[in-house]
Amino acid sequence: MTPNSKSFVPQGARRFWPFVVGTRWACSSPPWNAQLLLCSSLLEGVIGIQSNEPRENWKTLPRDQLATQMHEGGAGIEHPSRTFVASLIHKGESVLDVGCGAGAGYEALDSLGLESRYLGIDSSEQSIEIARSLYPAGDFRIGSATALVSQFGRDRFDVVLVRHVLEHLTDFEAAMNEAISVSRRLAIFVFFLTPRSLPLGVRKLDLRFNSPLFYTYVYSRRAINRFLNGCGLHWRWYDHLGISRAGWFAHEVNSALVVSRDKSQLA
Repeated sequence: MTPNSKSFVPQGARRFWPFVVGTRWACSSPPWNAQLLLCSSLLEGVIGIQSNEPRENWKTLPRDQLATQMHEGGAGIEHPSRTFVASLIHKGESVLDVGCGAGAGYEALDSLGLESRYLGIDSSEQSIEIARSLYPAGDFRIGSATALVSQFGRDRFDVVLVRHVLEHLTDFEAAMNEAISVSRRLAIFVFFLTPRSLPLGVRKLDLRFNSPLFYTYVYSRRAINRFLNGCGLHWRWYDHLGISRAGWFAHEVNSALVVSRDKSQLA
């Protein structure tokens, strides 16, 4: 473990209620009952009745939305989290981009000459079709974040990137374990809903800012740290890596978790 595991608290929030609801710094207006929805989600977490059924409704999004949503509005190659990820990749390294969508991650690495051994996977067939059409030189395939070992084998890639994926899954452990297992040097997890200390020790909270289309969970950073510690891994958190378009939540930022079996890789 590395020493920087202090929990993220958004600007204007408090440690014991680490959420900011508002319109000035949010990309959409909150519903009138926003705080009630948060309290309801917290209660569900306390009594353990949160849904654990997979829900991948993004597969049904219109083609034009899939093609543009991660390329426009500051979310493309110019986003600071993409620059940060690129800074961790060595030239010539193999990279697996889990949840690659329409290929914005490939474009970011290609602009820096880091794309030579890139492979992007996504569970959305339509997103893969779009990525192939936009970037014919790239390698894009259908794949699941929770079945990487069976598809590729262990220790297959130098760097595995999982960007803006875990928030949409009903738990983080399976996908995180798969990514770490197929990585040789680093597994990088980028969150647009930054894990933080959640009230009453709750493991995850459904923010419901775009419900019912997606699950959008905020996870407990302490729970993630405990999981990694139990696996005997080393990790480091990096916060404030560019703003997040997080619905009606204000002051949300991208954060990254970098994980390795070798502590020296985190220096």
